[in-house]
Amino acid sequence: MSLDPTFDEQKSLILSELAEAVALEDDTCIRSLYSNIAPESAIDTFLKKSRFYSLAQRRWKLPRSCSKLLNKDFHTPFLNVFSSILRHFLRDSTAQGTREVVDTHAVDLRHRELPCAVPGEKQPKVGYSNVAACIDIYVGGNELPISDQLVRATIYARQMFIHQPNRRFVRVLVLTEQHVRLFHFDRSGAQYTPLLDFHDNPHTFVRLVLGLSSLDELDIGLDASIQWITENGRKVRGTVKVRASNNEDIIYQLAAIQPFFFNGNIRGRSTICWRVRDPITDEELIVKDSWRSEDRLSEHIFLQHAVGIPGVVQMVTCEPDRCYTKSLRGFGDVLPKGFRNRIETRIVMKGYGKSIRKYTSAKQLFCALRDTIAGHMELFKKGTIHRDVSLQNVLLGMPGAEPGYRGVLIDFDISTLRHFKKPADRRMGTRPYQSVPVLYSGKVPHPLPHDHLDDLEGFLYVLVHIMFGYDSNGAAHAVDETLLGWEEYENDCCRVGLLKEAYLTRRYVPPKVSKRWPSPCVDLILAYARFIQPLVQDKMVLNQLTPAVRKGQEEVFAANSIQHYTHVLKLFDTAIEALDRPDTWRVDDTPDEDDNDGRSDRSNSPPTVVIFEAPMSIRMINPWPNVPIPLVVTAP
Repeated sequence: MSLDPTFDEQKSLILSELAEAVALEDDTCIRSLYSNIAPESAIDTFLKKSRFYSLAQRRWKLPRSCSKLLNKDFHTPFLNVFSSILRHFLRDSTAQGTREVVDTHAVDLRHRELPCAVPGEKQPKVGYSNVAACIDIYVGGNELPISDQLVRATIYARQMFIHQPNRRFVRVLVLTEQHVRLFHFDRSGAQYTPLLDFHDNPHTFVRLVLGLSSLDELDIGLDASIQWITENGRKVRGTVKVRASNNEDIIYQLAAIQPFFFNGNIRGRSTICWRVRDPITDEELIVKDSWRSEDRLSEHIFLQHAVGIPGVVQMVTCEPDRCYTKSLRGFGDVLPKGFRNRIETRIVMKGYGKSIRKYTSAKQLFCALRDTIAGHMELFKKGTIHRDVSLQNVLLGMPGAEPGYRGVLIDFDISTLRHFKKPADRRMGTRPYQSVPVLYSGKVPHPLPHDHLDDLEGFLYVLVHIMFGYDSNGAAHAVDETLLGWEEYENDCCRVGLLKEAYLTRRYVPPKVSKRWPSPCVDLILAYARFIQPLVQDKMVLNQLTPAVRKGQEEVFAANSIQHYTHVLKLFDTAIEALDRPDTWRVDDTPDEDDNDGRSDRSNSPPTVVIFEAPMSIRMINPWPNVPIPLVVTAP
């Protein structure tokens, strides 16, 4: 195999994939893999007849030391061995035309980051899009350390997953003049075997070559439920087969030959989403494939709770347990230490509009967020906590959607059930939208469970990211310093927590932001932050206490949850109503920050003052119960 010239760049992209790699301690796996692909007697016959194996010397006819070859061509002897195995066992001419051994050491195999084929795009004759398996050869004492072998194999595997989005696993062989090692990659990460002498184990070697070039798509790691139709080397159409809840198969036509969402990772949930057409109604639907950790509930459980709830993605059907990574690795009954099993789930869902960041008016934005929060409330009543409210997980409703359906909450991969009372975990969710208590969860001794307030705070940060980075018509602007700080310290949860605490205490928005938005929008975001801030402080006080000391005081948050939701929804309803009455909007005549050569003279611009009524009845703790707190919002 050849590597892209940008090896160092590729290496930096796969370092996170190397965590949790499993180093097998014995050769049981490599010996047992593909054990049924060819009977012992058939391999015996081949070895007796082969011009490339010596029964007398018990070795393949390969140079003992390739460094002594005059022409330095060590690839051809290996290719002869591989080709002889395929010619013997794949006797059918069609089969031989489907599987071919190709020397790519001088071929520029193109690397890319996302599937980007379009209908009619001709695939290269040899490329990652049509590679069944990779074999890396090291000879003449040039064998790399195992860590570097793993890096190279991971680069190959990652590109195969990207170019072949219906891949479940990738296998790579590493050969020297004497030994073979097998690397296996799936959504649980990497696994590799110890070296095996392939001269002393010719039957195992033959099975490996046959298995990695098998005509059965399952053997080489492909999901056969996704198929493409090609014409003259071009993918022109495709289908996805789904086993419905009634145990019958449904064949959906792909609306596009490549997925519209694909994160490019090997290890993890590795979500892939396809647009498909309903075979009866021709309605556009979404097929989502993902791999959850074995200790996590399947997303379909939460979507079952969501059936019929406006503002939440609607499931059509699902396959919750399609495949287990432990079944792909040849472990047997005993799992090695450090291995984390993952389970594939396929869900068919209704299609919706674009990302909420594609709004074209302030009213469209606020209506979408309002309906999504209302849907979140109804799910909370049924016992579901989303845990990953973010800009990416809120969609606009379909054009012309009725109230209740103008925004849609999606992606319940890391959701949980309220009664589990799982402690907040900063590793769960999307950093820019995590609540202050979640950000601090790794530093407090007894973090409270992730609750509805954490998600409501997340919705606030979705609004902040939009209003501080865009205008009311959806046009992007320079990112405000507030967001820059959150992004700069993304890997420091406590620093981001401090910055968000500071934001929540502010009683103004930057003038350049307020000028871009109607005053009802500014009023809402200020009131929203003012509502969230004392509740955050109440939670942080309890976070410092042991469960024995706080004695269940946190239960008051859940007890007042509907009041919390109702208050936030009222803020949105008030703003939406005001947006229909532009004659009531305040006019912000604060000078731009760039006026007067960068100096802002505000002496002639009185501050804007807005008074909000504090919702004290739905707070749990008032640190100063005898001191009234007027909510005065003033622009500096």
